Amino acid sequence: MTQYPNRQTGLSLIELVIVVVVVSILAVVVVPRYIDIAEEAKVAALQGMAGSFSTAVLSARAQWEADGKPGTQSRNWVNYDGTLFNLTAAKTGGREGYPFALQGQGSSQLGQLSEQDCLTLMDNLLQNPPPSTTDASEAGSGQYQYFVEVGAISDNRFCRYYQLASASDFWTGKKAITAGHYFTYIPALGRVDIKIDRNI
Repeated sequence: MTQYPNRQTGLSLIELVIVVVVVSILAVVVVPRYIDIAEEAKVAALQGMAGSFSTAVLSARAQWEADGKPGTQSRNWVNYDGTLFNLTAAKTGGREGYPFALQGQGSSQLGQLSEQDCLTLMDNLLQNPPPSTTDASEAGSGQYQYFVEVGAISDNRFCRYYQLASASDFWTGKKAITAGHYFTYIPALGRVDIKIDRNI
């Protein structure tokens, strides 16, 4: 009669404990790094988009300069890549030659800047604009990258572009679309500012 040595077919309790400890240590080290990497990717994406937007704004202004500053004392315009834009006019505390609306389809005065003007700026200044919306009820649907709204600081109206990927849900399950990273375009100053919210 042939005898076979005892064969172990499973893990011993000590081996199982060691596996659990190793997996736990890896989870503690790897998961926070993954979360940091994902957050930094969102920040980099926003910075890239704001940089592209700023470059397009400056390019439109440069085209206006190259064309000999077409317009009048109260209204400037430029044909930028086949699209006519209304530009800011000279006024106290402001700068001239920055796009704020489509000519003939948008606001004719900077003081009338609307959310639709801000949306059409994004769609027409950029070569590959991200899907964006002005409708708060659609913003959380997952098909848009930016939520667009208009506001004012010291009588200077501005466009604000909220990055929806960084919108916080504050652990409620419902996204607060204006709680996250964003960039702001202030046409009267020709300036693009970025706001990174580290509290999300």
